[in-house]
Amino acid sequence: MNFKRLRIMAAVNVWGEVLRSNIFKREDVISIIKSVYEGMNVEPIRGVSSPPDIFDKEMITIYIIGKWGLGLDREIPIEIISSVFNKEILIEKLYNNVLQSSNRDEMCKSIDEVCKSIDETFVARVLRFAFTLYYFGYTDYTNIISFIKKLYTLLPEFQETIRRFVKFVIAYEVGARISSGKIRNDIELNMAKNIIALDIGIPKTLPSTNYIIEVSKHFFTIQENILKSLKTSATGKEILSE
Repeated sequence: MNFKRLRIMAAVNVWGEVLRSNIFKREDVISIIKSVYEGMNVEPIRGVSSPPDIFDKEMITIYIIGKWGLGLDREIPIEIISSVFNKEILIEKLYNNVLQSSNRDEMCKSIDEVCKSIDETFVARVLRFAFTLYYFGYTDYTNIISFIKKLYTLLPEFQETIRRFVKFVIAYEVGARISSGKIRNDIELNMAKNIIALDIGIPKTLPSTNYIIEVSKHFFTIQENILKSLKTSATGKEILSE
């Protein structure tokens, strides 16, 4: 099963229902996401946990597929897009500003009100936005790593939130290598996660083997014998807490 293709199909179906029913209230679009995803047996993008607001967070996926994939931002009146995706538009503005800035003043230029109210939840969503762009192929690995490093420097008060996200990204990248057959045992897994962590360069971000496995299962189809082998190898060993 190709989880990515299925998620794209689900997002397109959500847009189809939204446009067909002429529904342009945020809460109604979230209800459509829940209905479509349940009908297609699709999970929102997530890590190990599934928080209560996961479908509100999944609006990022719908926004990105609508804008980058379908070009609907050029067809739907801006006032409608702004009313439904008000959170995502602010997130995108901060995301773009981070990439183009070398200091906090530059980052906050034109979005001063956003900067004044930044909290952990907003930072987590900006990180999710960056990952979702990368996941669906609208940006590359170099870009997302550059973004993470800049955000880590520009928002030092949220470094712990960013570390947790980096742990997730490392788990995803290792999972991709497990899925493709490049990693088949715990030695290769540990080597890969350490190399990726060194490349990113943010301390205290190494995920445990169990965390990697749990994240990977939401994005890739991995042979059960490989999962069992990695779990068995991890049992009894000292691993970093998640």
